[in-house]
Amino acid sequence: MKRKEVLIVGQGLAGTLLAFELHVAGVDVCIVNNPQKSTATRLAAGMVNPLVFKRMTKSWMVDDLLPLMKKRYRDLEELLGERFYFDMPMIKPLSEQETELWQERKADEKFAPFIEKINETSPVDHVFASHAYGIVKGSGYLKTGLFLDAAKRYFQENEMLIEDDFPATQSSFENHIFQDIQFDKIVFCEGHYLKTHPLFDFVRLQPAKGEVLQIYAPGLSENYIINRRVFVLPIGDHRFKVGSTYEWKDLTDHPTEEGKNSIIDRLKELIQVDFTVEAHWAGVRPTVIDRRPVLGKHPEFDHVYLFNGLGTKGVMLAPYFASEMKKFLVDNQYQVDKEVSSDRFL
Repeated sequence: MKRKEVLIVGQGLAGTLLAFELHVAGVDVCIVNNPQKSTATRLAAGMVNPLVFKRMTKSWMVDDLLPLMKKRYRDLEELLGERFYFDMPMIKPLSEQETELWQERKADEKFAPFIEKINETSPVDHVFASHAYGIVKGSGYLKTGLFLDAAKRYFQENEMLIEDDFPATQSSFENHIFQDIQFDKIVFCEGHYLKTHPLFDFVRLQPAKGEVLQIYAPGLSENYIINRRVFVLPIGDHRFKVGSTYEWKDLTDHPTEEGKNSIIDRLKELIQVDFTVEAHWAGVRPTVIDRRPVLGKHPEFDHVYLFNGLGTKGVMLAPYFASEMKKFLVDNQYQVDKEVSSDRFL
């Protein structure tokens, strides 16, 4: 029988980044992933926005998250031999009232790393006229599918991946054995499937379905992300990911005409250029009711852990909190912040 120090269940963004953190730290780790289960990471646009436009505040913990995020993805690009994270400025069309608020923020040194400038005219063609245009810096995107595929190949080459389902029964984890592997600790990183996990029914997960389109728009600039009520994210060859929607009742991964029409209606209010819809996806985000990640140990089983709840800002959150989760797993004295600890729900 093989022995592993840590068994990770799920190879989405959380499980993948945690596996790399542990592997680089010299921990003998293995991932169990059911390829039949959908992951929101693979379908997501992977967009990073350091600002919250609704209140024009900085994204939670952005000053700590962003530098570490960029370094971690660059390190992984070097390790995996693929480029999958891209910096890209973002345009936010502004109303007169929004322009005043943006000007106040631009004068505040705390926002200096994230506001490039405020233009009177759009820096790209085919965007509907607005009072002004805010240019965000520090934004970008992760090619999520490319990243997960490159990571999967690495895990397979290093015999770190088992493609199978991990049964959510007490006996499956209580005896520390899965197939021919004996593990010391197990971490569940299964995204929105946590909602039906019998061990973690105390976590207040509030999954949200999101739908995204891929469009072909040869007349639109590929140098900026455009974001107002809908994002338009260049992915190359005159193609763009456009989204998104939020749905809390229908938690299937089936795209809907209602979702598609909602995105198209908002898109037509943002850009004035011909486009063709080429693809339409849906996925379920593992969002928590307080919009914070969940890291911790099960209150009854000392060897059972949880790393989940990355939600809509998972690309930015995952590297930092994977590092925190690694520390928590390898150091019995280390405590994660109360704001993200699973103990907050007990």
